[in-house]
Amino acid sequence: MKYQSNQSIRRRFKAVELARRVAVSVSLSVLTGYGIAQEKQVDSELDGERPKATAPRTTSNIEELVLVERGTLPVMISAPHGGTLRISGVPARKGEGMQAGPAGFFTGRDGGTEELAKEVVAAIEKKLGARPYSVISSTHRRYLDPNRPAEIAYEDDDAKPAYERYHANCRLHCDEIMSQFRGGLLLDLHGQGSSSQMVFRGTGNGKTVSRLRERFGEESHTGDTSFMGILNDLGWRVYPKPYGGKEQSGFTGGYIVQTYGSHRTEGIDAIQLEFGSEYRNEANRKKTASVLAEAVSRYLEIYVPNHK
Repeated sequence: MKYQSNQSIRRRFKAVELARRVAVSVSLSVLTGYGIAQEKQVDSELDGERPKATAPRTTSNIEELVLVERGTLPVMISAPHGGTLRISGVPARKGEGMQAGPAGFFTGRDGGTEELAKEVVAAIEKKLGARPYSVISSTHRRYLDPNRPAEIAYEDDDAKPAYERYHANCRLHCDEIMSQFRGGLLLDLHGQGSSSQMVFRGTGNGKTVSRLRERFGEESHTGDTSFMGILNDLGWRVYPKPYGGKEQSGFTGGYIVQTYGSHRTEGIDAIQLEFGSEYRNEANRKKTASVLAEAVSRYLEIYVPNHK
């Protein structure tokens, strides 16, 4: 009898535990079901490609923390959130008293975007026989966020030189592109966890490509020969579609495209691209880069014909 009583207790315990797990699962599905606009607050690391559970490599070498390369094409590749390095002597940011969310404090890493940016630079050079400009942060976002104004981007003055290197070179690259070509394209590469097979456009709903629209009309931004139209033609799932639709809240373009976009006299046409994990993972990065290089080539032929 005693044995049967214990068995009965165990069965009741398992039933209660199962019910608890189901309730937690339902609660989590509700909490995570608010929609795409919330997703920028989710760390978009890639499954199976997370940094190992060891201390990240630490360096004070500013040239390692922010990778910079001058190019000869009217194209700049920016990638602010894919790095893993720690800055010597700099503690992780805490964000105390700062607003969180898409335009505020966040430390999640866009996994695979540093590697993707490097692949894109190489693919464009292979496709066009010339190299684009690039600025890529190899620093983890816990210590530095180049896609924010300085007051949010870092909390320790030892991180300031890396931030200034990122933006000084963005400014220099844009100035050189404008001086030589009177126009160009900035692609700011990010990762998102909302849809693994989708790429979101961020231009402030056309704001950061103002010069493109003024020179070539709205079709250059919203038509089949727009950058997103070209990507769609090459087989990618893009948003918004139709291309003239409103950009998804949370993905409308951050500090970098807002600072260097062509709505500013000294800026160039700038597009933030938010890549789903299937575009960023190790198996698909080369293919992603190759397609993006083809899109850049087609875009330049139409809108920057003097790029050669």
